[in-house]
Amino acid sequence: MLRNHSRRNQRGAFTLVEMVVVLLIIAILASLVVSVTVNVTNQMTQAQTRTEISQLEVALRAFMSDYNLADPPPSYLVLYENIALYATNPAGNPYAPQTFTFLQQTFGKNLGYPINPALGFPWVDWNGDGVPNGPWTLEGEQCLVFYLGGIPTAPGLAGFSPQGFSTNNMNPAMPGGKRKGPYYTFQVARLVPLTSYNPAASPFPVYLDPWQVKIGPKPYAYFSSNGINNGYTGANCVSIGAAPYFITGTTQFTNPNTYQIISAGKDGVFGTAGWIPASGVPPVPPSNPNAAGQPAGADDQANFSSTLLGQGQN
Repeated sequence: MLRNHSRRNQRGAFTLVEMVVVLLIIAILASLVVSVTVNVTNQMTQAQTRTEISQLEVALRAFMSDYNLADPPPSYLVLYENIALYATNPAGNPYAPQTFTFLQQTFGKNLGYPINPALGFPWVDWNGDGVPNGPWTLEGEQCLVFYLGGIPTAPGLAGFSPQGFSTNNMNPAMPGGKRKGPYYTFQVARLVPLTSYNPAASPFPVYLDPWQVKIGPKPYAYFSSNGINNGYTGANCVSIGAAPYFITGTTQFTNPNTYQIISAGKDGVFGTAGWIPASGVPPVPPSNPNAAGQPAGADDQANFSSTLLGQGQN
């Protein structure tokens, strides 16, 4: 009886070959599950990015409506906290006169006045730190957060805290009181200073897109035409390597009279070539493909296309 029982046990045991086959099947099934999970995650992030770009557009239009702006706000600002310095522009920044015109149009002709008695000059605390400093230059990715969030307040342990703008038309940075905005509910953990990408940049915040890529997520880029046909400037988001999209084979930018909001997509790399609405972005130089060997902008998402740019517009 014992001998027969032992033989049955031997016949019921797995052979080495059978165990290897089982392990291979498990490995194949696991890889399929991982692949499906990754694809689903990518699709969800793509959908989230598309939704966020639409929400950022709605918020930007609300900002423009609140301040009666007919044209999209600029994608480069020079913020002097001593407002009197706009008259002399000691930094020599060519964008300063345009910025001052925009700030007066938006917040009022008497911006910064009356003169702050303790400082002896008209002061607007643009970065919300309670100390006169600057000037601050804001690139497009910072301008987007500035318009939609308002005065940022200096980052603390909990990160940036957008405060909107005071309704005081002489000092939009005045703490407390009635306010306009914020126009968008930012996820605080995704608000980071631009100095994370360019140590020489002003430490105003940018807003990271939801793609968690190995090289690090990139902020949403913002380019404004300033209401001028094809009035885009490629250097407005230089710290994050973004450029406004144009239609390949033409001198025409997409959204030529308004603005572009762009996500770098899954690869975290902005495309810098043109774009063909019917078929997507064209090939780019071999030095600039993404990790999958596709054109760098193929997985970009923008407010001028309902699909990935590599899939064309529909």
